[in-house]
Amino acid sequence: MRRAQRAGLATLAIAATLFTVPASFADTTNTAPVTSTAPAAPSTPGANSVSAAAKATYKATYKAAYKAAMAKYRTALQAWQADRQQAIATYTTAMDSYRAALSTDQASRLRINTTFRSALDAARAAYQSAIAGTPTAAAKSAALAARQSAVTAATTARAAAIAALPPLTKPVAPVIPPKPVAPTKP
Repeated sequence: MRRAQRAGLATLAIAATLFTVPASFADTTNTAPVTSTAPAAPSTPGANSVSAAAKATYKATYKAAYKAAMAKYRTALQAWQADRQQAIATYTTAMDSYRAALSTDQASRLRINTTFRSALDAARAAYQSAIAGTPTAAAKSAALAARQSAVTAATTARAAAIAALPPLTKPVAPVIPPKPVAPTKP
């Protein structure tokens, strides 16, 4: 016989032995039968109706408790919604007034800066006209000193006007408590 045929026959012999003698490879550990912990069925016909009545009472009790919990939850939810809406409305009003104040502040700063810029332009124009032509050194230094004092006065006036603006404080977003949790159904 050829080597491949012998190997095939040996494999078949082993397989046949395994299939014909499964008991020798069976699990021999001792396992106890599983016993049920459920109560035994009632032996009298009236016992079943008592059990059904007990179940009905049990269900009615839990159903009533669940209904009471749901009523309490609905009340808490409505209160939460009202508080939340009130907090949001208050915050929205505060933000609207803040935006109006911010726009007023920006307009005031624009007016202050425009005034400052016109004072600087006037000082520059006065200086340019003073040094036009062939001025003397004394005239140039007097014009420069006048220009510097005008710039200092305009800067001081601008800083005072900005300091006089009312301070802006952005409203803080409300802290909303967590939503109430619905009761679980029994």
